[in-house]
Amino acid sequence: MPQEKPLTVNQLTKYIRRKFRADPYIYQQNFWLQGELTNFHLRSRNQYFSLKDDNSDLPDQDLYQIDAVMFAREFSKLKFTPENGMKVLVYGHVDVYPNRGSYQFYVSQMEVTGTGSLEIAFRQMYAKLKKEGLFDRPKKSIPPFPKRVAIVTSNDAAVKHDMITTFRRRNPLIQLVFYPTKVQGDDAAPMVAKQIRRANEDGNFDVLIVARGGGSRADLWTFNEEVVGRAIADSNIPVISSVGHEVDTTIADLAADDREATPTSAAVKASAWLLDDVLAQIRQYQQQLYVSCSNIIQQAQTRLDALQNNYVFQQPDRLFNQYQQQVDDLRQNLRLTFNALLVNKQNQLDHLQARLNQNAPRVQLVRDQAKLQHLQTQLAASLRTKLQRNQAALQGLQQQLIALNPTTILSRGYSYVTLDGQVVKQISQLHPSDRVRIHLSDGIAEAEIKLIQKDGKQDGNH
Repeated sequence: MPQEKPLTVNQLTKYIRRKFRADPYIYQQNFWLQGELTNFHLRSRNQYFSLKDDNSDLPDQDLYQIDAVMFAREFSKLKFTPENGMKVLVYGHVDVYPNRGSYQFYVSQMEVTGTGSLEIAFRQMYAKLKKEGLFDRPKKSIPPFPKRVAIVTSNDAAVKHDMITTFRRRNPLIQLVFYPTKVQGDDAAPMVAKQIRRANEDGNFDVLIVARGGGSRADLWTFNEEVVGRAIADSNIPVISSVGHEVDTTIADLAADDREATPTSAAVKASAWLLDDVLAQIRQYQQQLYVSCSNIIQQAQTRLDALQNNYVFQQPDRLFNQYQQQVDDLRQNLRLTFNALLVNKQNQLDHLQARLNQNAPRVQLVRDQAKLQHLQTQLAASLRTKLQRNQAALQGLQQQLIALNPTTILSRGYSYVTLDGQVVKQISQLHPSDRVRIHLSDGIAEAEIKLIQKDGKQDGNH
């Protein structure tokens, strides 16, 4: 037994924990830690994983690993889904978890190194929605002459002013209805999706524009959220997406029916025809219609004059002479055809009458009676022949039966001996003094064995 009192596991763990918490670098202030994700399995709430050294130049004995935890509150703020093998930067502090007596890193923030967290998040969201076919659905066409346009954007004066100016300049008859929303921040995406659905519920819109000015990828992230992409895809109104700059591509752009680089270009797309151009085009169509109608009337008048000068209208009786002759020819042909048809039908009738007479019930009955009498004669002859064959066969069998009858054999002087009801077939079945029965053709006699002789020799013992 040690002389000093031993520590308990509880005491040692608490001591080590106090040491960690007293350190000004690993507990009292957060710091960034770089490593590669491993042992990550997505859970419904808190996430538990490990970080290991990602430096392949280090020897295996110098590659270390540390357990880490990220609670649901912090994890819900991530824009991407962590995956094993990702090289990440995590921000947090180190502490001891007393229940297991192990130290671990408590993560409050996580970023992907190299490509960047937002790029990873965008790729993951794109792959998910692409697999569902959200980007491959048929695109709705933008109508060339919209009457009412819904615009989901922020109350930013520059964006609204540019779009209103563009619409008024190109076609002031188009009615604009703005659905204001936040376009940046954690709660912006649900608000944008809600305004898109609201515009669809209000109805009676020809085009819906989702607009936002330029900014960084983080500023535009609202339009990479799944809820916004699905709201645009579910829209019954054709959607034009105009988010950021031309080089920026968002989930909203991919889900929309049309994508424009800027809000101003979206307004140009929605008002594809200038009002002045439309009026000029209408005047041009009116002139083309007038010229076309004049040409049609002139051509019709020319044809009318030609018809009026035709000899048919000058001497109409000539029009019927040919047809009257054709009618006479057709009448003659009809008469000849009808007579030939009548003769043919009469011949068919005579043929059918002859067949009917031949197959009349009375004639058929006479034939059937004669056939029946013939069959009866054949049947009687067959029965006699068969009876004679059977009688001859019976007599043969009787002769065989008589020849094989044991009584007949006995009548020729033969007999057989039985001992205790069994026929004696061998001499070995008998013994002196045995009483046997001798069966003859006309009766049975009993006898006693006195002498047994085998193979012509007398048994010496009997």
